[in-house]
Amino acid sequence: MTLLRLPVEDASHVAEARREAVELATGLGFDEVQAGRVALAVTEAATNLLKHAQRGEILAGCIARGGAEGMEFYVLDRGPGIADVAASLRDGMSSAGSAGIGLGALSRLSSRFDVYTQRGKGTVMHFEIWPRPHDEVSSEGVDAAALCVAKPGEEVAGDAWLLREAKGRLVVLLVDGLGHGPDAAAAAATARKFVWDHWDDEPAELVEGMHQALKSTRGAAAAVVALKPATHVGAYCGVGNIACSVHAAGASRSLVSHNGTLGYNMRKIQEFPFPFPAGALLIAHSDGIGTRWDLGAYPGLESRSPALIAAALYRDHERGRDDATVAVLRNASV
Repeated sequence: MTLLRLPVEDASHVAEARREAVELATGLGFDEVQAGRVALAVTEAATNLLKHAQRGEILAGCIARGGAEGMEFYVLDRGPGIADVAASLRDGMSSAGSAGIGLGALSRLSSRFDVYTQRGKGTVMHFEIWPRPHDEVSSEGVDAAALCVAKPGEEVAGDAWLLREAKGRLVVLLVDGLGHGPDAAAAAATARKFVWDHWDDEPAELVEGMHQALKSTRGAAAAVVALKPATHVGAYCGVGNIACSVHAAGASRSLVSHNGTLGYNMRKIQEFPFPFPAGALLIAHSDGIGTRWDLGAYPGLESRSPALIAAALYRDHERGRDDATVAVLRNASV
């Protein structure tokens, strides 16, 4: 799902962010009490952005797990950072002269809450709110998160991603429809449906199938990864400007995509096997994210949740002129 962008740059944006988040929650079936939790959480997050960082952004969207749907939120700023996260989570602690209940309230309202901060560089947070208890079903052998955001001014993203799994095998797709807007979104949806329907094929076969399925659309760039976390291996095939890399034991490896546009011109398909050891990260993103990033610039981030890694890369490297998607997966097997 495309995430809502909720800018927070002045006091009027607090109420606007709350209103839009509650509308989304209501549309997902949250009742009045449950939507009230969303309203309080977004109010606290937006107010904290203004108090501590002067400005920032909240991303809000739907998340599905265990047969249920909830909401997830990313809170991003480039402020001074949090000197002591543990202390800031205690009620009554504030560095801005306020009641100091913001982070504590967010952590209590959330089913999951996580924060990463750097002094002088800012903070990213991720939290989830669910309308009712649900089964905490995780992907087979991986921790995964992705954020997908439309180009500013567009209501839908021309990017899409997919994670499907069964019997110890996972297939990951990241697709970028040519251009942006509804036609790009339609191309991405066509590619996504094809991979969903044929997910047990090998990556090269899926890329060839998408190429045929996309001939009636404006075309797309796409990358497919098949992972077997328990045996620590993966296979990759990509065409176009999707960036994908594997990070393990302090080293990184870029996975090669060939030139072309699926649905139009594709000169070569090649599948590349790669090791995916326990603890390794797979990071894939569309060209709405710049490529000159280095996890080494974020001390400790590589060991944090995939959601925080995706959030930090999006905050600091989004180009601002295209749809932007970041997907992060960690091999959680032993």
